[in-house]
Amino acid sequence: MNSTTDARVVLTLVMPVEVEDVLLETLLEHPELAPGFTSHRVEGLGQRVTFIGTAEHVRGSAAHCRVQLVIPRDDAERLLDILRSRFATSRVFFWMVPVLASGRLA
Repeated sequence: MNSTTDARVVLTLVMPVEVEDVLLETLLEHPELAPGFTSHRVEGLGQRVTFIGTAEHVRGSAAHCRVQLVIPRDDAERLLDILRSRFATSRVFFWMVPVLASGRLA
């Protein structure tokens, strides 16, 4: 395994649902960097969450989407550059963690 070129990471993106469709479309436009991913609806909680509308204030949580990809770290960095150029907002949060193992069961 080559140090950074082959090192795989889990790239996780969390965004408000109003950004979800456009961000997912951006990922689909770059299959060479995002060949497959999962997306889930999640609820954002805590002091750093921005509430949109009365319903979220009453609920105490904000509707978000979480996207996860397992890709080479270099591809994750390139993808983040693309996303930064299109979504220059503090409301899209990301993190990367190393992958120890991944694969299919059969």
